[in-house]
Amino acid sequence: MNKIVILTFALLLSWLLVGNASSASAPLTLNEVQSSAQQAFPSLLAAKQRQRAAEGEYQTAEGAFDTTLKVQNRWSVTGLYQNRNNDISIEQPTSLGGTTFFGGWRRGTGDYPVYDGKSLTATDGEARLGVNIPLWRNREIDQRRASLKQAELGQMIAGHEYDQILLEIRRLAAHRYWDWVLAGQRLQIAKRMLQIAEQRDAGIRKRVTAGDIPKFEALDNQRAIIERRERRVAAQRMLEQSAIQLSLYWRDAEGRPRMPVAEQLPSGFPGQVPTTTLDYPKALQTALAQRPELRRLDMQSRQTQIDLELQQNQRAPDVDLSMMGAKDIGNGKDNLNRNELYVGLNVNIPLQRRVASGRAQVAGANLQRLTSERILLEDRIAAELKDILSALSAARQRQTLTLLQQTAAQKLEEGERTRFELGDSTLLIVNLREIAHGDAALLATEATSNLFKGYADYQAALGMQAK
Repeated sequence: MNKIVILTFALLLSWLLVGNASSASAPLTLNEVQSSAQQAFPSLLAAKQRQRAAEGEYQTAEGAFDTTLKVQNRWSVTGLYQNRNNDISIEQPTSLGGTTFFGGWRRGTGDYPVYDGKSLTATDGEARLGVNIPLWRNREIDQRRASLKQAELGQMIAGHEYDQILLEIRRLAAHRYWDWVLAGQRLQIAKRMLQIAEQRDAGIRKRVTAGDIPKFEALDNQRAIIERRERRVAAQRMLEQSAIQLSLYWRDAEGRPRMPVAEQLPSGFPGQVPTTTLDYPKALQTALAQRPELRRLDMQSRQTQIDLELQQNQRAPDVDLSMMGAKDIGNGKDNLNRNELYVGLNVNIPLQRRVASGRAQVAGANLQRLTSERILLEDRIAAELKDILSALSAARQRQTLTLLQQTAAQKLEEGERTRFELGDSTLLIVNLREIAHGDAALLATEATSNLFKGYADYQAALGMQAK
């Protein structure tokens, strides 16, 4: 029985190890990096919390329309008149022109002076119901409705801020990913050049021994080996550095950076290079419609416009119409049973109006500031898009030319190596041809990397989100 358990455990452990090894060696894709960054990158998580905070602000603004219940109890325990008064009221503000409804019940018992006779109610109390209607100030807009609208816009602003950070994170993740792929290709080129020199070394030594070529040819090849080993070390360092930078965006489920290993490098850049389908006018139109920075500024302008409208409204006189009906319930002293209707007009006129005027001036200035900021941002987006499209065009041309250069350098390298084997060339020329081929291959990979990074910039400039 123990042998079966041990065997089962060993099989399970081996399966886990093989599974982890296979997953670790699978090529890491750009989509995996961007998806993990979107789930766990700290600045995006912080933006998520700002969205939650905006939701809390909206709930707070809604609280201004909460129903209010008030309870007052008063007892006269000493003095000439002994009485008791209980009062329960409820108030409900609304967004209907700033109208507030209220109602309540009160009960007054005991002895009251003649001038306070209205405090006395029937045996079952007095019920009342009323309404307060703003006629001038607070009719079109008041602090409650303004705060609610601004909080709703605040949620949209937080969403656009998140989108803006997401665009930048995806762009930077793409840059770091293609830098990592480029570093892997650079290391492969360095290894290939070193391998050629090392494999050639034994043959050169034999030819020197046979007197076919001078001894300094072997020494020159040793120098080439040392130089190419140094290049391999430098390329290895660049790969490690790019992997460290990429780990900031490739994160595990707990949000910790993961270091990609060389076995996860793809074999090369994708065969199909990205293409742009929009010319500059259409691309600019798309960017101006989709960029979250512009949408955020629009929402901030709307917030400020609401504040301006509120302050302009607060400069008007405060004129409120109030109506209330009251009815005694039950029997009262001397057959007290009153039905009452009250109509009131309350007027409050600020003479200097400096508070509202000053705040309106602040809101107006902020609105003009946001308008200027939007104009500058539009100009920056236009310039950015022009530069990106120019860079993409140059990257495509460079890729085509560097591939042609690489093909020519490869043919020259192969031909020069054949001439050397036939004794018609020197190792110095062969080494120069090999270096030229390696440099051409590196230029081709750099041009391809720039093309893919340029396309990531293009997507971010248009405001294109992940689907």
